[in-house]
Amino acid sequence: ASSSTPSPASTTDRFLKIVLSWDYLRIVADSKGADKAKGLQHVKNSYASVEEYLGVFEPLLFEEVKGQILQGRRNEEEGEDDEVGLDWQRGAVASCAESEGFHKLSMVVSDGLRDSVCENDLLLLSKEKFEEGVNPTAYAFAVVEQRGGKDNLSLRTFVAGEIKNLNVARPVKSLRLQRFASILSTSDSFLWILKMCSLSTILREYSGMHSVASHPFKDLILSASENNRDGDDQKRAWNVPQPLMDYLKTNLNGSQLDAVNAGLSRRSFVLIQGPPGTGKTQTILGLLSAVLHSAPARMQTRGGFDVQKHGPELDIESK
Repeated sequence: ASSSTPSPASTTDRFLKIVLSWDYLRIVADSKGADKAKGLQHVKNSYASVEEYLGVFEPLLFEEVKGQILQGRRNEEEGEDDEVGLDWQRGAVASCAESEGFHKLSMVVSDGLRDSVCENDLLLLSKEKFEEGVNPTAYAFAVVEQRGGKDNLSLRTFVAGEIKNLNVARPVKSLRLQRFASILSTSDSFLWILKMCSLSTILREYSGMHSVASHPFKDLILSASENNRDGDDQKRAWNVPQPLMDYLKTNLNGSQLDAVNAGLSRRSFVLIQGPPGTGKTQTILGLLSAVLHSAPARMQTRGGFDVQKHGPELDIESK
């Protein structure tokens, strides 16, 4: 494996090539099968390398993408989303060009569809509508790159073949995609369009997962072990001015204050999480205020005796 960290662009391209190559009908069929965990590994507490870490989490993330695709369509079918454009819409291929392994196309669509989709939305394009009694022969996923001018959508699709093995990102020839590619090469072709789900959040997750190789806390994340072996990790690593602590106690609730104290402790790694609206941003502001206006606390020797030794004073940039 290469020791260099993939660029964000190459990471995004890998993600999109894999997802856009999938067969929607196969995803639906596989979701009804008994062996849904085939090829997935159990999540471990620690990992020997970045490669091992990605080998466990990448397949799980792609399963999450499939789950989002199925859930997005399920919600629409159950009437949970009354947004215009979530049913089959017709569009015309205005232009198509190959670029960086993808086919990038411009489509003329209705105002309703154009206004209902956003960048990174996943669409299903098909020669035929998916209806009872119809056996679709030419269809593929596409992702919205941008909404162009009036009645225009810029899309990206991948028709070189299906990527079935994550370890070998070489596409396998697909008659479905070959038929679809021939439609794209014909000027003024018409396609049916169906909105599936948004990929924005999971794209950020995927990029974050792959960035672990260059993360300053990489070894800590992979080993999942605390550096402090003397039981001193609960003590505060910063001398916070009392007026500031009084202010934080007055303006933060109990769980927020616990999170700030955890962040100010000698623990090597602290995860702060909470649903939307629970005050994570205020907690972060409180934690940053404490660090920026404090000095490192005196250290403790391994023998358990406090000594009048302070860590070096840090400038604002270092903090």
